[in-house]
Amino acid sequence: MKKVSTTFETLISALVLTLGLYWLKEGILNKTWLADVSVIGGAVFFSLGFITLYSVVGSVLSHRAMLRHLAGGHRVKKAVSSHNDGYEGKARQRMPIR
Repeated sequence: MKKVSTTFETLISALVLTLGLYWLKEGILNKTWLADVSVIGGAVFFSLGFITLYSVVGSVLSHRAMLRHLAGGHRVKKAVSSHNDGYEGKARQRMPIR
């Protein structure tokens, strides 16, 4: 089962994404000797923030789908019993040895 993301994780990923964009902008616009370092750091932070935000959104959507499925009247016991109707007796019988 997937872990449900929290508001804290969403805020941290958005902050890292924003910080990466800022460093990219500063590295591209400035012509100092630290411009290359800023561009690389910005790209790393932007990628990390994007991947984390993508994971958070995917986790939230899958959790919502799971809750929607369970709230729609689907019950595990009912589904298992209807699946096994007429088969439980056959499954308990032993196979003859030849």
